Amino acid sequence: MPACKLCAAETAPFGEQLVLGRHRAAYRRCTACGYVFVENPHWLDEAYASSAIAALDTGIVHRNLWLADTVAALLALRFRGVGRCLDYGGGGGLFVRLLRDRGYDFRWQDRHCPNLFARGFEAGDDERFDLITCFEVVEHLVDPLVTFDALAARAPTLVFATELLPATANRPGEWHYYAPQTGQHVGFFTRASLEGVARRLGRHLASDGRRLHVIATRPIGDRLLRLLARKRWARRLARRFDRRPPLTWSDAALLEQRLLTPRRPAP
Repeated sequence: MPACKLCAAETAPFGEQLVLGRHRAAYRRCTACGYVFVENPHWLDEAYASSAIAALDTGIVHRNLWLADTVAALLALRFRGVGRCLDYGGGGGLFVRLLRDRGYDFRWQDRHCPNLFARGFEAGDDERFDLITCFEVVEHLVDPLVTFDALAARAPTLVFATELLPATANRPGEWHYYAPQTGQHVGFFTRASLEGVARRLGRHLASDGRRLHVIATRPIGDRLLRLLARKRWARRLARRFDRRPPLTWSDAALLEQRLLTPRRPAP
């Protein structure tokens, strides 16, 4: 019987459904923390064959605009001393570009997607940061603790988004976030499961109770996250408190200088 991938407790069958229209997926739920995961998702290579970003993700731009407001407000209100930041699993780089345009030194990293909007601001695997963002990523991970441990070793604060398993109508076939059409979502969290991850890392969890979460070395509380989950308030708070000069034109000058600098021939 497979153990929970987060807390190692016993798991029980939670349902089945067809993934990608032809693969039978079996789901298991932890009897302790409630984490739900797919048992042996052998179709992942097929699921990512065409693109890491599913065609069905039509909300990607809308989501990035909201998250840009949300993170800018968080940085201005709770993490004023933050300097260098990383967007892990940054997709096409839109979020990094948006935050750099707001004056924040964000870098991009994604092993599965080309960098379209933040070229020149890629991060190395061993670089450390003051804060890491990680949006719509952890539900894709077969072994999420490996990634949580790695990110915690690189930054004291992790801001991430993933939809929490609802209390009802939460089995395969009843909840949209299983996304069987794409076959890419394989792990589904509860608040209790995220609290267990935070304890493992020796840190504190804050959550809006639905999709926006922070794991940090100091508690920040849930109230602000619940407010920022409302897109109108995220925009208002960002515009009121986020007053850094943009990096847009200095980034352009930096990249232009790199292009003009002759490359030394390889020895």
